[in-house]
Amino acid sequence: MNISYDAYRVFYYVAKYENFTRAARALYSSQPNVTRCIKNLEQELGCRLFVRSNRGVRLTPEGQTLFAHVAAAQEHLQAGEEALGREKSLQAGMVTVSASETVLHRDLLQVLQSYHRQYPHIRLRLFNHNTQQGLAAVKSGTADLMLSPFRVGV
Repeated sequence: MNISYDAYRVFYYVAKYENFTRAARALYSSQPNVTRCIKNLEQELGCRLFVRSNRGVRLTPEGQTLFAHVAAAQEHLQAGEEALGREKSLQAGMVTVSASETVLHRDLLQVLQSYHRQYPHIRLRLFNHNTQQGLAAVKSGTADLMLSPFRVGV
C-alpha cells in the first residue's frame, strides 16, 4: 500500500472531531474533499473506518486500531514542528561559539551572561580555539561563529 500522509492526516482529524465538517474546517478544506479522502482511504485499506450517523461519525474497531497508530504519529510530527518553531523563535536550541582565551576572558563571558538572561532556553556551547582552529570549526560546521581578538578588514 502506498497511502499518502495527507490521507492519514484527514483520518486523524475526522476521528478527533467525530465530524466531517469540523475536520474540514480544521484542515482548511471542504467537507466533500474530506468525505472523498476517507472513502478512498477505506477502499485502499479494505475496511470501514467510521460508522456514520446524522450526529457525526464514530470509529469502527478497525478505525480504533488505525487511530491508535495514526494519532501517535500525528502528535509526534506536531511536537517536531513545535520544537522547530521554538528554535526559530529563540525559545530553544543551541549556539556553538569558538573563541580564543583572550576574547573569552576579556569580553565574551559578560556578553554571554546577558544573552543567557535574555534567551534562557538557548544552550550555549563554547570552544577555546586559536584563530585557525576557530575558522576550521566554522567551516566544518562544528561551530556557529568564531570570535578572535584580531580585527579583520578594518
